[in-house]
Amino acid sequence: MVLQAEFIKMLIIAALVGGLVGIEREMKEKVVAGMRTFMLASILGALSVVISDALEEELFLIIAFFGILLVTLLLGIIKNINLWDIGVTTPVAFLLTFLLGVLAGMQMYFEAVAGSVIITGILVTKKYSTSFSKTLTHSEIINALEFGIIAFVLYPVVPDYPVDPFGLINPRMLVLIVIVVTSIGFAGFLALRQVGVEKGLPIVGALGGLVNSEATTSALAIKAKKYEELVQSAKTAIVYTNCVMLARNLVIAGVISIEVLRFMVLPQVLMIAAGLLYSATAKYKEKPKEMETPVESPFAILPAIRFALLFTAISIIVDTFKDYGVGGVYITAMLGGLVSSAAVTASLASLGALGSLDAYTAASGCVIAAVGSTLGKILIVRISGTKDLLKIIGFPSTLMAVVGIVVLVLQSAI
Repeated sequence: MVLQAEFIKMLIIAALVGGLVGIEREMKEKVVAGMRTFMLASILGALSVVISDALEEELFLIIAFFGILLVTLLLGIIKNINLWDIGVTTPVAFLLTFLLGVLAGMQMYFEAVAGSVIITGILVTKKYSTSFSKTLTHSEIINALEFGIIAFVLYPVVPDYPVDPFGLINPRMLVLIVIVVTSIGFAGFLALRQVGVEKGLPIVGALGGLVNSEATTSALAIKAKKYEELVQSAKTAIVYTNCVMLARNLVIAGVISIEVLRFMVLPQVLMIAAGLLYSATAKYKEKPKEMETPVESPFAILPAIRFALLFTAISIIVDTFKDYGVGGVYITAMLGGLVSSAAVTASLASLGALGSLDAYTAASGCVIAAVGSTLGKILIVRISGTKDLLKIIGFPSTLMAVVGIVVLVLQSAI
């Protein structure tokens, strides 16, 4: 038997977890079961546990469960037939609320509260989840399923130790890096699809930087070449692309090695600050135009494999050239940054985490790769854009690169 104070605490928590779910259901146009009903269902679950323990008879809890099943069935009939509100969300939520009450009755308060929050979160995101599902194409859904296999089947079973002769490639770390990078990219891709690229080039630049800053810059330059009045907007968008790319790389490094992240935070944050400060003072008049999504979804097997191969190649090259001093590492990082600063960051952070490269050298290489990627945008604009865009994008890109290098040098001196 529970003590009186514990009993009251249990009932209050049961009522609260049920009420949280019930509040969301109360907001529907056709209310079958509101907050009070859900609170009572949760309390019923808690009392069923208490009475079952008092009687030392588990059958009572089983009977209570079947009883709530009948009530749930009745709710479903009223909702779908009498009110003609097709769906089973409310009955399922009602049954789950009873189970939350059972958890509270077992004094598993954390589990009950956590379950209530998660269930309520799922319920309130109906509008966004519906929009999300409509945004995805059939091929993207297949890609997501394939990626799920990588994340939840492959990741737990791959070896968690270096398997190559050089001791550089840890399969589990490699899979984790692929998961992190492609997940960030896919989030940006979906956001880009959701807001619609016609709503503003700066938004395109910011979101595209999460996915692929090089591809986004190329698409923006082509857009500015087609519509001259968008040159100023494209410039701001490219600056935003670089800023988001820098922030994304910090996240990638932080997931792999906090020590590497610690040394690269200041240079890259100040690079971001320089870019944003420049953009804040820029003036332009934007005229939205129709524009295709500038990047492909990274949430698929082939992009993941390409990234993994690039990651592996850079890791091996850096490990080879480090014997020639840090200069070899930095040259590799600079050149690699022109192709994929994310891959360079992941590779160097991984080498730092494995102890194959000291954290400061790894972090410096990450910053240099970011500088290379930033300056590389000038070359991309030269190839894909116009002379007008090239003239005005050179200054902010160079400014961000110079800030990064200067801060890196000053940091090393200190």
